[in-house]
Amino acid sequence: METNQSILICGIGGQGVVLSGKIISLSAFYENYDVKTSEVHGMSQRGGSVSTHLRYGNKIFTPLIPMHAADIILSFDLYETLRYINYANKETKIITASGAKFIRNSSANPISLPSIKSIIEKITIDFNFKNLIAVDIVKIAQELGNIKVANTILIGASSQFTYIKERTWLNILKENVPPKTVDINEKAFLLGRKILN
Repeated sequence: METNQSILICGIGGQGVVLSGKIISLSAFYENYDVKTSEVHGMSQRGGSVSTHLRYGNKIFTPLIPMHAADIILSFDLYETLRYINYANKETKIITASGAKFIRNSSANPISLPSIKSIIEKITIDFNFKNLIAVDIVKIAQELGNIKVANTILIGASSQFTYIKERTWLNILKENVPPKTVDINEKAFLLGRKILN
């Protein structure tokens, strides 16, 4: 059975793209997969685009994912999902936050951006990508009592489509979040993992 997977993680600086890549790559490594990653940092201090290419499997020669070859796109910002959509194909699982952050130039000259609804329609109808899962991670995280676990919810949702066991995810998560937040991060992960069930 083919076990290689290519995961593109994208978002805005400060949303946890790099930490998420670390958790996913360590989880795969823990299960003895060959793992390669490559981080692309944009203007992260200014809220710029940040992405991580992550590939794991029996034997991986390069971390870079070719266009239209991602098995999973994990996105913490809906606008970034649209930015990286060319890495998807008809089978790609696209797990994205349903919200987005953006910066306006000034109150006199705001940046004109498409609405969230129009982006989802463009991805699912215009691009004909049927495997889009948009999750309101902000609302779920607020209900859990800590907005900082929003990215953990999406990691949980995407974990369903990997070859990595649940207990491995939880072990790696426990080792890579602050000790005081282990319980709430575990809850967030498991909640995200059950979103599609």
